[in-house]
Amino acid sequence: MMQKIKEYWKRSAFYEPAALLQKKLEDHRNFSASVFLFGAFLGVVLWVWDYITDPSGAMDTIGYRLLFLILLFVYWLIRRMNNPYLLATAALIVILITLADYMVILTYLKLGMLYGIAGFMFYMLLPPIALQAFPLLVNVMSIVTMAIFPHIIALLGFADGFEHENYAVLIWPAAIVAIMIQYFYAKEYHTRYELEKALQKLSYTDMLSGLYNRRYFMQIYEKELERAKRIKYSVTLLIVDIDRFKAVNDHYGHPTGDKVIQKIAEIFRQELRMSDTAARIGGEEFGILLPETPLESALAIADRLQMKVASNTLSTDGNPLPSFTVSIGAASFPDTDTTLLYTSADQALYRAKEEGRNRVVAFCNMDVGENMM
Repeated sequence: MMQKIKEYWKRSAFYEPAALLQKKLEDHRNFSASVFLFGAFLGVVLWVWDYITDPSGAMDTIGYRLLFLILLFVYWLIRRMNNPYLLATAALIVILITLADYMVILTYLKLGMLYGIAGFMFYMLLPPIALQAFPLLVNVMSIVTMAIFPHIIALLGFADGFEHENYAVLIWPAAIVAIMIQYFYAKEYHTRYELEKALQKLSYTDMLSGLYNRRYFMQIYEKELERAKRIKYSVTLLIVDIDRFKAVNDHYGHPTGDKVIQKIAEIFRQELRMSDTAARIGGEEFGILLPETPLESALAIADRLQMKVASNTLSTDGNPLPSFTVSIGAASFPDTDTTLLYTSADQALYRAKEEGRNRVVAFCNMDVGENMM
């Protein structure tokens, strides 16, 4: 039952993935915080409107106007918290407090309920303007709640003179428009987010293998080495090269060579861990970064990859191809300095090819050792 509910929710118009919500929050954080900051001071400054409307009654609204400074609490939360649902809940609670406060202010002013009813329109503007950083469902619920809330406050006897019909005629159409604005903006943002995500993936993906490309791999490589030096843990680099790949292309054609690359990439995806990073860094060369992995453990992984590749076969036009193999060079930090890690792994790969290919060779500071397959 719960699984069906989750599937239905993911197909609904209100579903927004967690990554999207986080991106939405980061994109709109500063703007939303600024709106609440502005709202806090606007709520206080509008005491001038109270004074113009009713100089005598305005003296009783000073404390209530200062209560609008509670909006600064939302400003503070938005700048520091990262949970969009908790932030939206806190924002709605504070908005409702200021809405109730505004209704009380109107009761202190002569004809306040008559002239002040248009002020409720400001609250209908808040979600489309200030709450764009939060989930669509929460925003829609916020608009409906804010529209209903004055009715409830008045029915409870806290807002004498509140005109339900005039309020409803003014606010509910505005609430519907606000919901429509929220919905279409959220859908447009979702579409733009998916497009940007697809473009970003294209920018760091090698189109033939489906692995990361060299540029992105080197970014991850630099960051991982910095983290390894800072936290003091092992990280191992494997450089993998397809043996005699030029001969495969020359004899069987480039389409077959492409299939070999794709098959090896598939093996990497199957055999490597989620924390590992694999990329195609050259024509027939691959890089694999194994974080928090000492050399001994990395060699076991490299051996498994080397044997898995050697045991696979491909066919073209119904005819089986000869088996293909890879040579692998490995170097590990802290056994090797980070500035020499890539060069060391490359030297180990060169040694593997000199020794006859189809093998794993590890680089060490003192010597170069190899595991023969």
